[in-house]
Amino acid sequence: MKGQARAFRWSIAIAIAYGLWSIVLTAPVAFRMADGLPKDWGDPLLNTWILAWETRVLLERPWGLFDAPIFYPHQGTLAYSEPLLGILPFAFPFMLATGIPALGYNVAFLFSFWTAALGMAHLVRASGGRRRAAFIAGLLFAAAPYRFAHLIHLQLLYMGWIPLAMAALIRYVRRPRWRRAADLTLAILLMALSSWHLAVFGGLLLGALTAFLAWARGISARAWRGLGIVGIVCGLGIGIVAGPYLRIAPALSQVRAVEVTQHAAWPMDWLAASPELRLLGPLTAPLRAPGHSTHEVQLYIGATALAAAVLGIREARAREARPLRGATLVGIAVGVLMALGPVWSVGPWRIPGPYAAVVALFPGVTLIRASARWSILALIGLYAMAGVGLDRLLRGQRRWMALGGIGLGLLEGWAVPIPIVSLPRLADLPPAYHWLARQPDSFAILELPVFLPIDDRETFRMYAGLLHRKPLVIAYSGYIPPDIREIRKRLHFFPKPAAVETIIQLARIGVRYLLIDASKEEFRDFYPQGLCQVARDPHFTYIGYMQPHYIFEIQADPDIPSPSIMKPVMAKFGNIALLQAYGFRQISPEQAEVWLIWTAGPDPHGNYSIAVHALDETGQLQAQRDGPPRNGGYLFDCWRPGEQIVDRRILSDPAGRLQQVTRLGVAIYEWPSLERVPVESPWPSNAGMLILPIPILH
Repeated sequence: MKGQARAFRWSIAIAIAYGLWSIVLTAPVAFRMADGLPKDWGDPLLNTWILAWETRVLLERPWGLFDAPIFYPHQGTLAYSEPLLGILPFAFPFMLATGIPALGYNVAFLFSFWTAALGMAHLVRASGGRRRAAFIAGLLFAAAPYRFAHLIHLQLLYMGWIPLAMAALIRYVRRPRWRRAADLTLAILLMALSSWHLAVFGGLLLGALTAFLAWARGISARAWRGLGIVGIVCGLGIGIVAGPYLRIAPALSQVRAVEVTQHAAWPMDWLAASPELRLLGPLTAPLRAPGHSTHEVQLYIGATALAAAVLGIREARAREARPLRGATLVGIAVGVLMALGPVWSVGPWRIPGPYAAVVALFPGVTLIRASARWSILALIGLYAMAGVGLDRLLRGQRRWMALGGIGLGLLEGWAVPIPIVSLPRLADLPPAYHWLARQPDSFAILELPVFLPIDDRETFRMYAGLLHRKPLVIAYSGYIPPDIREIRKRLHFFPKPAAVETIIQLARIGVRYLLIDASKEEFRDFYPQGLCQVARDPHFTYIGYMQPHYIFEIQADPDIPSPSIMKPVMAKFGNIALLQAYGFRQISPEQAEVWLIWTAGPDPHGNYSIAVHALDETGQLQAQRDGPPRNGGYLFDCWRPGEQIVDRRILSDPAGRLQQVTRLGVAIYEWPSLERVPVESPWPSNAGMLILPIPILH
């Protein structure tokens, strides 16, 4: 009992210590939890969106988990990215309680360092290491330089699930109990459902560790039965989530074939560290090859961890440590060989690596986006053996060397302050998104411009989708369907005819609104000529400008006036316009439809507006709608002499007085003087307003 109590106190103590260490390592994230994200708006905001979507859908309709509202009209689109379900428990309560997605993400981000430290400490402890060595190994692993190259990849930062699952396996085999079997099951599920990268890497290390445990000490029949049950339970749990991913695996493998080659490691990449690191970033800058060295191939392990790992591999003589040494050596070898990619370049020669053979045997390997990420296997193996090596050093007479190395190791992983990018709360998003949230019915939206070739700025639009809840055509993910890629290419040239035709086709399948962000470089000159060009097309109905968005409703089949309601009229408004016909139709007691057919005069340009008044028999105003044609979007400066303009307006009166309307008043006036343009017509007029009789047709 005393031993159990001591172990419990140790677990609580290191959990608290690692929590504080996580806050220190990632400062100032803990002070920007609700209004900022680490690094940038790319993958961090994508993962924020995934966690927020999962939080909402699991509460509202869990059967629709994978039908995320992106890449409309595709279904199962959550499977285009990592599941993150093993990370969700950290973010879920905070997102649910506050409704602040950034808070949930940042909590999960901090816990990724906590799980890394805790997982490695438990693995070293389970393999015979003393508490002090295990604790230090956890500190070093949380601060591993490689992790800071992947600050944007939350799913990879949770690599701590792997050593935690390995520790659970060792403890279960040593003493097979149902509680330990449950611990192992939970650890495997959290690992696999966080990321398919972790599922592949963790599966390989757990398999190797099981083999070496059986070889070194033997596994009892009871333990084998328990492992079989654990495998079945985990297989069922993982299989339920894996189904949608398996359906897109063939298409995904084609994309991955290119990315794997692009992100293959070079031998010198193990000497290159992330520029985020304050000490190692500048020191290893000459080793980061221009045009090659991205965060994917900055693989520096850490001098302290490497030296301690060499000692650990050599000195792992204890019965408890031998299975771990065997498994980690397999992991190190496989990790290094696979990280080098499908083809190895040696001088003028190109030598096929083992990658192709491994993919042929295990097709699931294609889930790994960049071959350099296989180095995570080597990273985990080396830090695990470093814990064993530290245990040997701390027991001997060279403790001062060990303490100096530990200090260097912690310094190698120092990246404070972590860069933070501000993120507005949902309530502070641009007004267009709030307007969309108030629109009823189910429909999709399209936002322009598209961002080529890198489209990670789409993540902000996905984030806004958490507010308005409307499906998006264009989005950002680990996989983008080929038809969406083609649509993006066409839309890049909007408002050219091919792009307009693409949008019209999208309207036929449920896309209702087009949002044009005038703050982006591509559309900074959209007003007025771009606005004129779009508003001239009858497929686009101008809704309004809500900074910084121009909003249009897309109609695949534009409304046209019914000939039965149209009446000819010839009314000349100076040199500005000629009114040729008009129509009036009452839609309901509260609404009426007005059609005006104009021909632009020889001098239509100017700051003019059209007034349309619905009048009763006594001339009293019952409703009115002022503004340029087409809902105010087709400015008079857009008009071309001799052009015909079809203008439809909806008059509204909640009191239902439109039933009393018998006449229509039409005028053109200059803004802001409000001076009306003189009108010439056989029909009567009053102070520049043309008065037209209307038959009411319901």
